[in-house]
Amino acid sequence: MELLTGIICGIVLSLFFSFGPAFFGLIQNSIEHGFRRAMAFAVGISLSDVVVVFLMLTVLRNVDMTAVMHNVYVALIGGAGIAAMGVYTFRKKGHVRRDKNGRLRLISDGKVGRSHILLHGFLLNFLNPFIWVYWISLITLLSGEVGLDGTERYVFFAGLLVATLGCDLLKCRLASLLQQMFTPRVMIGFNKTTGVVLVAFGIYMVVSMIVYQTNPKVREKELEKVPQSTKIIQSLHNQVGKDSARHTDTVYFK
Repeated sequence: MELLTGIICGIVLSLFFSFGPAFFGLIQNSIEHGFRRAMAFAVGISLSDVVVVFLMLTVLRNVDMTAVMHNVYVALIGGAGIAAMGVYTFRKKGHVRRDKNGRLRLISDGKVGRSHILLHGFLLNFLNPFIWVYWISLITLLSGEVGLDGTERYVFFAGLLVATLGCDLLKCRLASLLQQMFTPRVMIGFNKTTGVVLVAFGIYMVVSMIVYQTNPKVREKELEKVPQSTKIIQSLHNQVGKDSARHTDTVYFK
C-alpha cells in the first residue's frame, strides 16, 4: 500500500508543486539540448532528492532541520548559488543552428557534457532550502500524523521518488518538442529569461528568510501553517488505506 501511495503522491506533487528553479532549469535544458541530454538534468534533480531524503531519514533525523533551513546564512549560500547559475545561464554564449533532423540546437562556445548537465541539475535542486523544507514537511507528516515506521517510510519515498523522476522525464520530452516551434531568437531569449528567473528566485530566497527571522508575526504564521503538499499526502494516504481495507474485506468474505 505504501508503495502505491508514494507513486500516487509523487505524480500529484510533481503536477502541482514543482515550479521552482529546478523546473525552469529542466525546461530550459530540454529546449536547449534536446530530450536525451536533458534526461541527465532530470537524473541530477532526482539524485539530489534521494540524497536529501536519505540524510533526513538517517544522519540528520535527530537534527532540527527546520531551524537550520530557516537560517539566513543557509538561505544566503543557497540563494547565491542559484543566482550564480542564473547569471551563468544568462551570459552563456553560443550560436543557434539546426541539426540534421531540422531541430534547433544552441551550440555553446564551451563543450557541455552530460556529466556537467547532471551536476547542474543536482546543485540547482540541492542548494534550494525550500526543497529541504519541503522534504522535512513530508517526513514530519509521515512520522507523526500518518504514523509510518522506518520500513514503510523507505517504501513510500521509493515510490514517490521514482514517480517524480518519471514525471520529470515526461516534462523533458514535452519541452523538447517545443524546439520545432522556436526561432533562433526566441531560443536565445528563453535562455536569458531562465537566467533572470533563477537570479530573481535566489534574491527572493534570501529576502524571504531575512523577513522570516526579523518579523515575529511572519515567523509565527509560517510555523503554524501546514503546507498544502502535506495535506494532499495525508488525504491520499487515508484514501488509499480505505480502498485497501475495503478490498481486503471483500476478499475475506468470499
